[in-house]
Amino acid sequence: MGGKQTYGLYGAKVLLIIIFASFQHTIIAQGELPDIPDIIRVTVDHSDGGHLIQWEPSSDPDIANYRIYIRNDLVFQLLVTAPPDTYEYKYLGAGIRNPAFAVTALDSSGNESLFEQNVHRAVGTSVQFDPCIPANVISWEPYEGWEGNISAYEIYGRSEGGTFDMLGFVSPSSLTFTDESISTGNNYLYFVTAVNINGTTSLSAIGAISSNYPAPPSFISLDYVTVIGPSQVEISISTDLSGEINDFRIMKRSNPGTPFIEVMTITDATQSTLVVTDDIPTSAESFEYMVQSLYTPPSCSEPIILSQSNPGNNVLLNYEVTDQTISLNWTPYEAFESGLSGYTIQRSGVDGEFFDIQTVGSGTTSWQETIESVINGYQTGELRYKVVAHESMAGSGESHSNIVSVHVVTNLQVPNAFTPGSNDMNFEFKPRFDFAPRDYLMIVLDRGGRKLFETSDPGEGWDGRFRQGEFVTEGVYVYFIQYTDYTGLFRTYTGNVTVLYP
Repeated sequence: MGGKQTYGLYGAKVLLIIIFASFQHTIIAQGELPDIPDIIRVTVDHSDGGHLIQWEPSSDPDIANYRIYIRNDLVFQLLVTAPPDTYEYKYLGAGIRNPAFAVTALDSSGNESLFEQNVHRAVGTSVQFDPCIPANVISWEPYEGWEGNISAYEIYGRSEGGTFDMLGFVSPSSLTFTDESISTGNNYLYFVTAVNINGTTSLSAIGAISSNYPAPPSFISLDYVTVIGPSQVEISISTDLSGEINDFRIMKRSNPGTPFIEVMTITDATQSTLVVTDDIPTSAESFEYMVQSLYTPPSCSEPIILSQSNPGNNVLLNYEVTDQTISLNWTPYEAFESGLSGYTIQRSGVDGEFFDIQTVGSGTTSWQETIESVINGYQTGELRYKVVAHESMAGSGESHSNIVSVHVVTNLQVPNAFTPGSNDMNFEFKPRFDFAPRDYLMIVLDRGGRKLFETSDPGEGWDGRFRQGEFVTEGVYVYFIQYTDYTGLFRTYTGNVTVLYP
């Protein structure tokens, strides 16, 4: 199209505006109508947003000028009259509208061609954010004027600041495309290109969309997961409730790499610190937990995950007994918000209360002690241990493991004499245990078979009195002892003990 001119809307000195209803217009002069120029395409120039109309010259040799019309609400208006050597025109006044255009030829006698079959409009594109997927859905109106001659539509998109890439190539019957490759919280731009079977293309205007959800909480922390019973853990959560989001979902899984499953959903939370429980076999499995902040758009049946917390897990403690050595090992705790400082190993005392026996570093997950080192004359044959994980920040989170019970064999030594009422250590008759048994019975008889004393408390001895009355006389007495230790071993002892006085 060498030598052609491009006319802008504002370059015309005088615009003759003719209103047309439907697709009819008034013929200025009578005579044979000039051949109508074929429109090549209407396309959007992305550099300035203008609609570029291009056409072939009329085959009629007597062309005085061309007229370009715009259609608004099915009514055509004359935009501009162009010289006969001009074959394109750019309209900059459409804004967000996507109008149709027509081009006619006017001969020197004032005869003007009809444009009923010469109306073109570029692809009209709209973009919507579907928060339920999430995805951006691009919809378009088909190119008008190429009916039956469109081979495909190409969809292009980019994030703000990026470059356009072709996202899809769809059939001419398709009028929507879903872009699921987006990241929420970003702005995206899209346009659609209609491709004619002859290779000519027409670009739509660029559509913009923001793929945004409400802001997630400024923080969400899983403070700790701690064992509180044989089949229950306690989970503590801290979060920011000053924003729009106050729905949360607690998730767990038993093995890394497997999908999380829902434990519970907390809606309309009113407290920034939440403590909940979950039922699990705490002596058999370690579960990993995390917390999600949720937003449910009005149009969606499922909530959208906006953010998630750090993970946390119950510490699973196990043990082995080999050659009188107790070995403890446990799963590491992962992960406190401020990190892990280390572990404390605890053992319960005679009163059942746990006390610290050793502290190890954060990289240690095993510890051992010998059974002999535990013997104190009062400890039962059930040695109970647990491990406590500590968060790095002083005074912050703790995670208690399950409790393991190590059962050991009970052995005893029985004295053969004692001195009732004396001030020395031998003032009563009592067996000496390394570990107290689970069930116990001791009976003391005189030589005639009369019962003098009976107890089921392994810590209680016979002080030499007859049923807590007078001291018995010097002589030999018979004892009967039976017990079951914590390993299930049942034993009986019968023997003589001599009562001596100074």
